[in-house]
Amino acid sequence: MASRKNFKKAIASVMGELFVEAMVCKMYMPGVDGEKADALMSRILDSQADLITRVSHTDGKDNRALVRKYYKELRADLEKEVEAVMAEIGELSKTKEA
Repeated sequence: MASRKNFKKAIASVMGELFVEAMVCKMYMPGVDGEKADALMSRILDSQADLITRVSHTDGKDNRALVRKYYKELRADLEKEVEAVMAEIGELSKTKEA
């Protein structure tokens, strides 16, 4: 149970950092499209809620192999989402420079 709790905290922390980064881009970088930044921040919050919900509802609780596979896929999805959001934040930053 403790590792699920820590995993939820890690998800919240990472997504919170990404949210702050998107907000900084919106507020302090001239030329950044506010609507795109708002959409990105909304996506970050939705992803956080989805991932935390998935941690709370583990598939195959009685089968250890299924649980390990489930969390491995969940970690991969988290990494994929973080990379995608970081790329979008990078695009917001490039918009400013262009």
